Amino acid sequence: MSDLLTSFRHELHAHPELAHSEHGTAERVVSFMQQFNPTEIVTEIGGTGVVVTFDSGVEGPRMLFRCELDALPIVEIGVGSYTSVDVGVSHKCGHDGHMAMIAGLGKALSERPLKRGVVHLLFQPAEETGTGASAVLDDPAFDRFRPDFAVAIHNMPGFPLHAVVIKSGSITAAVRSFVVRFTGRVAHASEPEKGENPSFAVADLLRDADALVVADQLDPNFRLVTPVHVSVGSVAYGVAAGEGEVHFTIRASSNDGLAELQSEIAEIAERVASRDGLTVTIDVVEDFFANINDPGVTERVRRAAESCGHEIVVPDVGMRAGEDFGLFTERFPCCLVLLGAGEEHLPIHNAGYDFPDELIPTGVELFEEIVRQATA
Repeated sequence: MSDLLTSFRHELHAHPELAHSEHGTAERVVSFMQQFNPTEIVTEIGGTGVVVTFDSGVEGPRMLFRCELDALPIVEIGVGSYTSVDVGVSHKCGHDGHMAMIAGLGKALSERPLKRGVVHLLFQPAEETGTGASAVLDDPAFDRFRPDFAVAIHNMPGFPLHAVVIKSGSITAAVRSFVVRFTGRVAHASEPEKGENPSFAVADLLRDADALVVADQLDPNFRLVTPVHVSVGSVAYGVAAGEGEVHFTIRASSNDGLAELQSEIAEIAERVASRDGLTVTIDVVEDFFANINDPGVTERVRRAAESCGHEIVVPDVGMRAGEDFGLFTERFPCCLVLLGAGEEHLPIHNAGYDFPDELIPTGVELFEEIVRQATA
């Protein structure tokens, strides 16, 4: 294992930053990558994003490898000498490790230069909020980095350590979070008939939305509805509520399925609002496209993993979780790879989670083999 890459990961871990605020993280990335003499480093892509380019100068494939800059608003349970210096922010998804692996690919390309083609290393902002990919892809400065294909890795506890988990098609769910707000009219609690109380609309919306769930992930119509926050009125016992809201996170195996599910929930909300004399608004707050792995790029990854001697796992279904790389899979041939972090490892987003350092060389080796096979 490279002590250089491990130390870099620990430095990133100790100095986490939230989505769209990853200025110090981006500076650390730039400073670290300069030692490998890349062809070019471009900053402020999509806000705080960084693209590090290694260009052979010879015609060949244009490849992009992507990782994430941001951390989470989670109070960390100590992980040792590199515990987060920010009490309320920590790398509990492994983005520090993903950055170290991408940096390791840059190190490998410096030591064993490309024979042909171009490799772009993208350090993307704001994955956790589902807004970073769109910020990058909508930035005109990104246009010249558009690849022939792109690959990203996400570590995944629950799978054997070092296992390469891949499948064509949907590898993560399409996920959307939104708020349904009902507005009625406040009344005295002794005269509720003189107001419009959203309480029963909220209750019926929750019950009817739950009836839309198809929990079996093997079902092509898989869909999940999770209420995450509910609020009606205030704690004032002489007042009949006049406002209420429900926050949902919904999931489906495809982007079309997600849109259909939201539409059905919206129809329920409008029906109960009309019944009870309320107005209703719906606001989307987070959006993650499904990661749809391209068969050709997935086969590239499989061949590289096989060449490296890694265990290959092909799951029957993808993750229920969302991942912001999904928008890239809408634009280019891509593959999101899950890399096993250990069957007993603490789950991501757990306060005690820490990225396994021993995965860094595994990811670097896989990335480099994809590049070598593509440029052979």
